[in-house]
Amino acid sequence: MEKDNQSPEADHDHDNDPHLLNEHFITHANQPRHMGTLPNANGYAKGVGVCGDAIEVYLSITDRKIADITHAPLGCSYTVACGSAMSHLVYGRTLEEALRLTPEDVAKELDGLPEDHMHCAVLAINTLGEAIDVFYQKVWGGTKQATEDMRII
Repeated sequence: MEKDNQSPEADHDHDNDPHLLNEHFITHANQPRHMGTLPNANGYAKGVGVCGDAIEVYLSITDRKIADITHAPLGCSYTVACGSAMSHLVYGRTLEEALRLTPEDVAKELDGLPEDHMHCAVLAINTLGEAIDVFYQKVWGGTKQATEDMRII
């Protein structure tokens, strides 16, 4: 009997996946929006998914809005597409609006995701939430002045 040397990813047939033929998915995967790093980010987080893929999210927040966002994914095309869709959906939104975004919203932006890749949307959303949390921690910082500054933002 010949040993099968296929990777765990081989369980999912990427060549015949209808999601990979979807125009919205292809655009986000092949021409991702807001990809890169943001040197002066005031919110940042790196998340690692259950599959080992990772995504970094950089935020520039001004007046409680996401003035700029970038993402740096390391993983499959689903992770890239989910990072792109997430960043597209939250760009220019308030922090409260961004925190209401769900993995299902990301999947909808991509015209759907296969169930075995919904974890990529979860990774993008969770990492966004962590980056926003880092921003709040910096602003509040445990000092009275930082708390007063937060009220002004």
